[in-house]
Amino acid sequence: MFVDPKAIDFFSNEAVLYKHNGDIDTALARQYCVSGFPTLVMLSPDGREIDRVAGYMPTDEFIQTFRDYGKGIGTLASLEAKAAGTVDRNLYLQIAEKYKYGCDKAAAAAWYGKVIAAGKPKDSLSGVSRMEIADMFRRAKKWDSALLAYKQVAKDFKSLQFANDADWYTGDVYRRMKDTVRAIAAYETWIKKYPKADTSDVNYTKGLVEKLKNPPAPKPEAKN
Repeated sequence: MFVDPKAIDFFSNEAVLYKHNGDIDTALARQYCVSGFPTLVMLSPDGREIDRVAGYMPTDEFIQTFRDYGKGIGTLASLEAKAAGTVDRNLYLQIAEKYKYGCDKAAAAAWYGKVIAAGKPKDSLSGVSRMEIADMFRRAKKWDSALLAYKQVAKDFKSLQFANDADWYTGDVYRRMKDTVRAIAAYETWIKKYPKADTSDVNYTKGLVEKLKNPPAPKPEAKN
């Protein structure tokens, strides 16, 4: 996107772009609670965060989003003001997602909770919210909480896509815990349980199982 002439013009005339490699120098990424890349944080001249965009976005959409942010449109603050005194679960979800990719994870969980409380516990918006809460546990490496959340979603949303995703991420949590035996078992169970899953997802999962069963040999240490 940054090589697009429209983006170059935007950052040359309407905003100042500062690119930072958070993988190498992590201090700034930690300061702004950046959990994934790319993340673009819009700051006021005094360094106050106005809002952010996590992930990729088409150039035109990105430019319009940041122009709107500059006018106070679509920001977290504006959405919270709009939500005051209303019961709008889709709006609650937007607010929760903004908090999720920022610093206040507790606020994200609270807004996801509002989505669930304002509807039925097993409808689609509740399913999305419960998966997002589980994902926050996973990203925070709160493995036991993540496993419990995913397993409960799989139980409550049988035969729906939420159950498919929750069962798969159960294996992912075990893999990240380096519990190879349980990770393999969870992945192989997922493959058998969802024979109609997307072929690319199945092949990817089979690849993970193969790597877990046959990890590459460690590289020999270099001699001094």
